[in-house]
Amino acid sequence: MFGADPRAAPPGAPAPLRALDPRVRTLWHLTAAVAAAVGVLVATAVGLVAASAGWTVVAVLAGGAAVLMVVAAAVGPRLAYRRWSWTLTDDHLEVRHGLIVRVRSAIPTFRVQQVDVRQGPLERAFGVVTLQITTASAASDGVLPGIAAEQAEAVRREILARIAADDGV
Repeated sequence: MFGADPRAAPPGAPAPLRALDPRVRTLWHLTAAVAAAVGVLVATAVGLVAASAGWTVVAVLAGGAAVLMVVAAAVGPRLAYRRWSWTLTDDHLEVRHGLIVRVRSAIPTFRVQQVDVRQGPLERAFGVVTLQITTASAASDGVLPGIAAEQAEAVRREILARIAADDGV
């Protein structure tokens, strides 16, 4: 199959968790900053209109919302990146993520039907891709963002090799 993986766990030990590519954190910061900038512009406009109308409470709330958006854009992507991890065992792909609601999803390899590599323009600029795992169950489809573009095909082949090795029984 493949050569020995230096990250591979000894037989019987749990498979090691893998982190996303660090470049995805920068991409997430950029998209969060753009969203926050739009939100701050709207909050500023609302705050100015409210202040001119004498609605002090609304103006203060709009200012507070603007500050929260900036803080979320600065901190959120870093925290989200720390919470994303994944591992591939002989019988399943496990994905962990979530800030407030933590999700730990195990996708059995015998249910995987397809593994697609997606890469939008921003992902292309940052050299990362998203693996889309389609399963026999609509409820268990998986998304694995932030995989290094140069490693994506190897990860995809690794997942497909585990699927081929599993007879589904």
